[in-house]
Amino acid sequence: MKIGFVKSFKVSGTTMADILLKISYFYGNFYDHVTESIVFKNIDPAIDGKISKFDILVKETWKINDFEKMLGNEFVSLTILRNPVKQFESMFAYMDMRHFYNVSSFKKFLDKLELGAIKEERFMHLYGRNQLSFSLGLEPKFFDNETAIESFINVIDSQFQLVMISEYFDESVILLKNLIGTHIGQMLYVKQLPRKKETKHEVTDKQKKILEKWLKADLRLYEAFKMKLLNSLTKKTKEEARILQQFNAKFQTFCEVSALDFSFTKNHSERFGLIEIQLIKSNRSDMLCDLYIGDIQNKFRHVPRAVKDFGEVQRLFMI
Repeated sequence: MKIGFVKSFKVSGTTMADILLKISYFYGNFYDHVTESIVFKNIDPAIDGKISKFDILVKETWKINDFEKMLGNEFVSLTILRNPVKQFESMFAYMDMRHFYNVSSFKKFLDKLELGAIKEERFMHLYGRNQLSFSLGLEPKFFDNETAIESFINVIDSQFQLVMISEYFDESVILLKNLIGTHIGQMLYVKQLPRKKETKHEVTDKQKKILEKWLKADLRLYEAFKMKLLNSLTKKTKEEARILQQFNAKFQTFCEVSALDFSFTKNHSERFGLIEIQLIKSNRSDMLCDLYIGDIQNKFRHVPRAVKDFGEVQRLFMI
C-alpha cells in the first residue's frame, strides 16, 4: 500500500507522521528525510540501493501531481485538520511571528486584526492566514470567495480518502487503522513536540470571533470535515478509540515517559524565536519504548528488527 499524507502546520501532524513511520517499520520499509517532506521508501537490491519506489510520502503542501510522480496514480491520500483558531495561535507562537506582523504579542496582533491593519503577505511565503486551506491548495486570492471555498472543499473531499481531525485524534487514528488494515497495537503514539502551557494564549470569545472571520476559509473547511468524521463514527469505532487511549496510558506508564523542556538552538532561534516546546523521552530501556518514543529522525537507528513482531505488543498489553 502507498500512502500520501499532507501534514499542515501545528495540526498534530508530526504525531500522525510518527504513527505512519512506525507502520512503515512494521511492514519492512524505512524512511528518509527529504527537503520539505518525509519519504518512506522501499529499496530494490537489484539496482544497488537506489530508490525504486516510494511507499509513504509526507509533505506540508498538497499538489496531486507531485504525489503521483512519487507514488503513482494509486495511493491512499490522508490529511489532518485542526480548529483554525487554535491552529493559528499555535503557529503564531511556534514560528514567533511577532516581528513579521510588527506586534509585541498575540494580543496586539488581534488588536491590529480587528482594525483591519494586518498585511496579507505570508511569513517565509508559506505561513499565515488560512494555513489549512493554503496547504491543501487554495490560492489566497480566493480566501474570501464563498463559491471558490465551497468548490475547494468538494475537490478536497473527492481527492482524500480520509481527512482526520486533531480534536478527535484517537477516533481519527482508529479510522486510519481501519482504512489501511493494521492493528491497534501498531497505532500507539506519544504526542510529539507539545508546547509548554505558559506559552499558550487563551483566546477570549471576542477574539475567537475576530479570528474566525479572518480564517473563514479554514473554518468552513474544518467544519465540513469535522461533521463528516463525526457522522462516520460507529459505536465500534468509539469503543476502539477508548481502548487506544487505555493502551497509550499503559504504554506511557510502562516506558516511564517524561517531558524535557527544550528551546531552539541559536541558529534555529534566529529564524523562529525562542518559543519553548517539550521533547518526550522514555526513562526505561526497552525495545518497544525505543521504537515508539523519541526523535522521529533517529527513532530506528538502534532498534532491533525483532520488535516488529506484533507479539511484542501483545506482551506489553495482553491484547
